[in-house]
Amino acid sequence: MTWPWPPEAIEAMHEASIALLERVGVRVESPGARVELERAGCVAGPQGRLLVPLQLVDDAVAAHTARYTLVARGPGRSLEIDPEPAQTYVHNMGGTADIADAVTGEARRATIADQGDLTRVMHHLVNQHTICSLVQPGDVPAPLEPLYSYAMVAFETDKYVGGPGVSFPFQGRYLLEMARAVTGAGGEGGRYPLDLAFSPVSPLLLGAEVTDALIDAARGGGVAIEILPCPAAATTAPAAIAAAVAQQNAEVLAGLVLTQVVAPGTPCYYGPRLSAVDPRTGMLTSGTPETGTSSIAAVALARRYGMACDCYGPTTDSHVADAQFGCEHALNALLGVMARPRLLSGVGDIQAGAATSLEALVIDDEVLNDVFYAVEERPWDADALDVEAMAEGVLSDKGFLTTKHTRRYIRREFATPIIAFRGGAEEWARTGRRGMVDAARERVEELLARPPVGLADETVDALADSVDAAAREVGLDEWPDLRRILDRRRR
Repeated sequence: MTWPWPPEAIEAMHEASIALLERVGVRVESPGARVELERAGCVAGPQGRLLVPLQLVDDAVAAHTARYTLVARGPGRSLEIDPEPAQTYVHNMGGTADIADAVTGEARRATIADQGDLTRVMHHLVNQHTICSLVQPGDVPAPLEPLYSYAMVAFETDKYVGGPGVSFPFQGRYLLEMARAVTGAGGEGGRYPLDLAFSPVSPLLLGAEVTDALIDAARGGGVAIEILPCPAAATTAPAAIAAAVAQQNAEVLAGLVLTQVVAPGTPCYYGPRLSAVDPRTGMLTSGTPETGTSSIAAVALARRYGMACDCYGPTTDSHVADAQFGCEHALNALLGVMARPRLLSGVGDIQAGAATSLEALVIDDEVLNDVFYAVEERPWDADALDVEAMAEGVLSDKGFLTTKHTRRYIRREFATPIIAFRGGAEEWARTGRRGMVDAARERVEELLARPPVGLADETVDALADSVDAAAREVGLDEWPDLRRILDRRRR
């Protein structure tokens, strides 16, 4: 699927990306990364930047591992990753700060207990296949937050647990240790227990600490790497969407080149997060159609390089779960899924990614239920188009409901709602609900009442040991006991 971008548009964006890398290159703030890139063939450019030649890009595209498995501990829940337009795995947005009231929009800082509640709900969502840290809890030490969050998510689900955001090398090392304890996988045979996302800073800058963390993770092995730039068209990227996509593409390619220079063969995938701004104010927007249309272009570019793509889907600028929320989530989820990416992000997004809510998760499950139905190929073979069965229904006094053909197709051909209402006015009145948020809250309460998936005691001990070792490494005097935190989740 390349609409609204024909193949020649995708090729033009690729060529613009290469020209950008060769003419202005990337600013590299990590001395170690700069040495590695210069050794590989990058040369000095304007304002101290490094120019990236086409040959280095081609070598990186050829070197990266395109097909691999992200291992979940639950049977049948591992993710098969490749660039082909096959199944799309859905996951939530990641790393927001706040929990918002779905009706008022009032927000508060998220806690580690919120991380557990959010994950418990997501574990039971029909259309979400993998879970990453949805919030960054404010009640655990900031340097250790990715570790606490990973442990909490792993405790509440046996779906694949995506790696949280990483800013420092030590975080990646301990997260891999924890992921190995949870899954038993270590990267051997193309089976990886963890993926970690690293974000170039737009426009075309590789920050020092994040870049050092990327290098450390790639050299350590056992992880897949997502290159995840977040440009904003008209502020940190050009206003023309095609040009903004081309810059984003150059940033992904720069990250791919660095990864393959320091650790050839490291599995990498493409994480586009391009957004736009409100022309009146310059404020970031995410619910507008620019998100979905740029995602389609990014998927096509990723496929050109043999990379799986993790593009954005449901997202909104609304501060509450209202009609705007529903329209924007549905539109961008549909646009994203139409491109057939391997991964689709965004579940739980509200307030342009600044917050989330439990009700938003459940509503997104309903949105995706309809979106996946809309893009699924419907049967049109001789059995579906059985003219004799059609004639039987037309000529029958009882209509089509009594025919065998209808009984055979009515369940598999019709979308089955999860929380959406399909009854009459009197039935609706009897529910006492005021809208979908009420239905979502009922579903949330039901899911939170279920017991956690949990972890074996020895696995909890291993995770707690990793957190304790990391705390000592960074010089903390005290930190919350992970064992006690997880034990409270069992009650």
